[in-house]
Amino acid sequence: MSLLKWIASWFTSPAPDVVVEAPKPAPAPKKVHTPTTKKAEVKATPKAKAEPKMTKASLSKLTKAELEAKGREFGFEVDKRKKKDDIVAEVLKASKK
Repeated sequence: MSLLKWIASWFTSPAPDVVVEAPKPAPAPKKVHTPTTKKAEVKATPKAKAEPKMTKASLSKLTKAELEAKGREFGFEVDKRKKKDDIVAEVLKASKK
């Protein structure tokens, strides 16, 4: 065995002696079409989407500009110079009135 083949054997794996083929999957069962009677379709009336509840967590996800817009919805003017936590508390208090 030459030196190069010996070093190459460190980085390669020996060829497998036996090749095993994967079994073929079983064919899918045939669907039998059975005639069905048409039932009266009942359509649900779309419900009006309720506004999500104002929680401290949901308000904390908003930016200061969005909090200012929410405050205006409740007739409350927000001072954006305050900390976000203070603004959230004020808007939450205004929404509960």
